[in-house]
Amino acid sequence: MRLALFGSIFPDRAAKAEEQICEVCEAIRRKGGEVYLPSNLFRTLSASARRRITPLCTAGEKLPPVDMAVSVGGDGTFLRTAATVSDSGIPVLGINTGRLGFLAAINYTDMNETLQEVMAGAYKVEDRTLLKLLTGETSSPKHFNVHALNEVAILKQDTASMLSIHACVNDDYLTSYQADGLVISTPTGSTAYSLSIGGAILSPTTPSIILSAIAPHNLTSRSLVVDDSSIISLKVESRSHTFLVSVDGESRVLDESVGIRIRKDDYTLRVVKRIGHTFYETLRDKLMWGEDVRK
Repeated sequence: MRLALFGSIFPDRAAKAEEQICEVCEAIRRKGGEVYLPSNLFRTLSASARRRITPLCTAGEKLPPVDMAVSVGGDGTFLRTAATVSDSGIPVLGINTGRLGFLAAINYTDMNETLQEVMAGAYKVEDRTLLKLLTGETSSPKHFNVHALNEVAILKQDTASMLSIHACVNDDYLTSYQADGLVISTPTGSTAYSLSIGGAILSPTTPSIILSAIAPHNLTSRSLVVDDSSIISLKVESRSHTFLVSVDGESRVLDESVGIRIRKDDYTLRVVKRIGHTFYETLRDKLMWGEDVRK
């Protein structure tokens, strides 16, 4: 079995991240697997880590044919891995070395046991819906991601005034949000930005899209769930005449003359899950539901 390993090295915790990446490579090789490491990750490792990891893996600029991608880090690393895998159909396994981690749901302490199950073929795969951002621009930046596993967010660029966001669902006028922004989320993203602004939590395979306003001026504004066959059309007005559009945390500035359309993407992301481990178990664990915090 050949696995591509993705990770992130940050200066404030580089030593720990390098150790974890090396340990995952060693575990894969012990269990009979082959490891591919992207060159950009390999180059960020220290000289000692490169010496340790070189006998364990092959590195390259282009992703070769692999059976699975392994993301070692937090949800940000998982999102970058998903963007790299794109529509290839390669399943992604997330090993969490970050903080909360709903996408990278496998605890690092369970890494060896999980890899043993993977090598034995004892795992399941979930198809996760993505959103696609359409702007109608003819000069979009070449490397701007328009595929969202978590969410597309419309945000104000300045700090002074709110936005007016005129929203339609399937060309049927919905409302004009007066707010700091609007988050359009997948079910997978319901535990990300959407959750922090009061959006509903959905089971990740639910065929739905969530619309949630950020700090709405109208206090009766509530999160809305629509069918994932819906096309969301947005027209933004801003005093600065510009606004930010963010796709899974990657943002750029748009002129208010640019219309936005958001729909379900043409492909899904295949996410590796452990057999017997459910989304509801993850919710209880990550959100500490049922825990008495007074203890």
